[in-house]
Amino acid sequence: MDKRMLKEILAAHADQLVKGKATGKDYLQLLPEQDDELAPLLDVAERVQSTLKPITPTNKFEQTLKQELVNTAHKRQLEGYTPPNPTRDLFMLMATLAFFVSLAVVLLVVRHRHQR
Repeated sequence: MDKRMLKEILAAHADQLVKGKATGKDYLQLLPEQDDELAPLLDVAERVQSTLKPITPTNKFEQTLKQELVNTAHKRQLEGYTPPNPTRDLFMLMATLAFFVSLAVVLLVVRHRHQR
């Protein structure tokens, strides 16, 4: 089976497992010719999902986390933190690369003329 198709089927199966709607048998009925390759993978996914237990954070944890995030944000503002700017960073990278390429070309031209 095509790996891309296999990934899509497993992703759809995982989504349905989380929602509690479908089983591996449903997918195997749709693709009976892929039973040998697909069945073990679906089985493993179902066994892993059955061992997972949903958790919900406590109120205290949520409040503590929220307070830490707010404190960190205030601290960064006071320190003058500037968030990353991908456009600016890409421009700086391209300018630096252009400088080094230009420098290399100039050095090659000078070397070539010196050898003549």
